[in-house]
Amino acid sequence: MKFLLVDLWPWWLGGIAIGLLVPLMYYFFNTALGVSTGYGNFLKIILPSTKLKWLNSETYKNKFNWRFVFIIGMILGGFLSARVSGMPITTSEMGLFTERLDYSNIFYIIWFFVGGALLGFGARLANGCTSGHSIHGLATLQKSSLVATVFFILAGVITTFLIRLILFGGN
Repeated sequence: MKFLLVDLWPWWLGGIAIGLLVPLMYYFFNTALGVSTGYGNFLKIILPSTKLKWLNSETYKNKFNWRFVFIIGMILGGFLSARVSGMPITTSEMGLFTERLDYSNIFYIIWFFVGGALLGFGARLANGCTSGHSIHGLATLQKSSLVATVFFILAGVITTFLIRLILFGGN
C-alpha cells in the first residue's frame, strides 16, 4: 500500500490514472473532470449572498455537490499521505523555492495567496482550469482547450524563467 498511498507515482502511472478519470466522470456523472469549479463551491459557501454573476449560476446552486467532495478528498488525501509518510503536520518547506530563498513565512503566505488568487482568476477568465482544459478539453478535441493549454504551458515556462532569473539570480 505504501507504493500507492505514500511514494511518488511514476509519471506514466499518474497519467494513466488521470486519463481514466475522464471517461469514468462521463460514465458515472455525465460531466467533465475539473478542479476550479470545486473552488467556486467553497467561495459560494463563504459568500452565500454574493452578487458575482458566475457564483449565482446553476453550477453553484448545490454547494455540496461531487465537486465539493472532490476538493475535500484532494485535501484529505494529501494530508493523509503526508502523515503516513512521516512528514510533520505543518511545514514551511516548499522544495527549491524555500531552500534558495530565505524570506519570512509572511512573505510565503502572501506569495502563495496571490498566486492562488491569480490562478483562480485565470481559471474563470479561461472558462476552466488547467485540468479541465488540458485533460478533459483535449480528450474531447476542443479547439479552445488546445489554445488554452498552449498558453498555460507558455505562461508557465515564461513565469518559471522570470522567477528563476529575478528571485534565484538565474540559477
